Amino acid sequence: MPTMHAVIRKRTLASFVAVALLAACGGGGTSGGGSVPVTPTPSPTPSSCTAAYARGANGARLAPRAEAGGTVPNQLYVTYRPSAASRATSSIDRSVAATRAVDLGVQVGNARRILTLPAGADFAKAASTLRTNPDVVDVAPLHYRAAASVPPAGTDAVNDQYSDNVDQWYLYITSTNPAAWATTTGSTAVTIAVIDTGVDETNIDLVPKVDYSASILNGTTTTGLTASHDGDGHGTNVAGLAAALPNNLYGFAGVGYSTHLLVYKIFPPASATNPCPQASTADEALAITDAVNRGASVINLSLGSPQSQNADPAEQNAIATAIADNVTVVAAAGNEFPGSDGQQLDYPAAYSGVVAVGASAAVDDNVGASYSAISSENVASYSNSGPTLLAPGGDAHGSGDANDVLHWIEGYSTTNPDLPANGKCSNNGGVCRALFNGTSQATPQVSGAIALMEAYHGGARSLTPPQVTTILRNTADNIGVSSTRGGAGRLNVANAVAAAHP
Repeated sequence: MPTMHAVIRKRTLASFVAVALLAACGGGGTSGGGSVPVTPTPSPTPSSCTAAYARGANGARLAPRAEAGGTVPNQLYVTYRPSAASRATSSIDRSVAATRAVDLGVQVGNARRILTLPAGADFAKAASTLRTNPDVVDVAPLHYRAAASVPPAGTDAVNDQYSDNVDQWYLYITSTNPAAWATTTGSTAVTIAVIDTGVDETNIDLVPKVDYSASILNGTTTTGLTASHDGDGHGTNVAGLAAALPNNLYGFAGVGYSTHLLVYKIFPPASATNPCPQASTADEALAITDAVNRGASVINLSLGSPQSQNADPAEQNAIATAIADNVTVVAAAGNEFPGSDGQQLDYPAAYSGVVAVGASAAVDDNVGASYSAISSENVASYSNSGPTLLAPGGDAHGSGDANDVLHWIEGYSTTNPDLPANGKCSNNGGVCRALFNGTSQATPQVSGAIALMEAYHGGARSLTPPQVTTILRNTADNIGVSSTRGGAGRLNVANAVAAAHP
């Protein structure tokens, strides 16, 4: 998954790196009702950050790997009894002199609230104070996250300049173009929420699809495309893979191309002093909650952090509530394989009920050839074990892969980067495009497929998340890899859509 921005360990495979994984940085936390340590761990800026964000001539970005980070230094996640909501919240806030309080409503049986403490506040003391309140069930820290990137050839179903069997080979190998699109192209009533680095406000394939957009940073929501403009490129790429508008002779086509979007920017802008900013799980939880309330059918999380950094209750409860409301949550499996973190899924992909997407990769020896030159597929070398299924994520790990499009996922980036040195893109034909690798790129292809399934079945939220997962598993293509590494196999969109027939 191209990495949204939390601490990211990049793969040093070449002189350019792809932001493709959402990695969570840091700290402890559990989802239970017991006491959780709240002493924050420092959140260092990774030494590999600048090098990791270097770009090649084509804006190439290899799959990043997440580094350990820390807990958010000035926020607490408070669980309290819903029966006490009318009387308890003001006393909860006052007891620790909270400078901001954001309520998440009732999730998984209890009311949830995010408190921002004054600068320099003693976390341990604040947590202890809160636990003396009889209405408080639990107090937990919040964490940082980072962004995580076969039908026969025939007539294309769309006319976009790069939607062909070379540049968008992945749409052919997953039987999206033209097979799935011959059945359905989706519905404007079905929406995918992309919670990431935002979307390029100048992208003509995405802006018409955005029903709502917002920046949620440090608990403050600012609405509009300007506020949610993507200065990184990761969110734009993810949104384009899921739902880019077709048939305008421009750029690329997304898997669920009639689908509309809800866009949330939860990563702050990069700067020279902070080139790899991190996202708080508090802001992630707020975005998830808002997306559910706005009617999202699918939530795409191309972000995460290793299980060694522990679960996060705010994130977990928001996701559980979304799933209970018939919203399918899709998350990147992670890019840490073969290390110890790569033997299991990242969070949030590891939570119960989430569709965890790993990355597949093409095997070929023909630079510039079409997808028909692909002799076989395997699991991408970086993709974590334990996914629900795979989707194309690319894997440019060999010396001859730098210019072989079949080893990359080509798609959109941003025209107006926060850091120009980190945001290069190729502007051929006026299209800001870049090459990515990662489970971040695989994830939105599955989200787009689910949007097509819902549209064909009966509309928004017409399939339950367990039904979606069963269909995806039962219709995936067997590419000859173990279930440990590849889950049920590689996504077949046409088969999944057909199986979703009511």
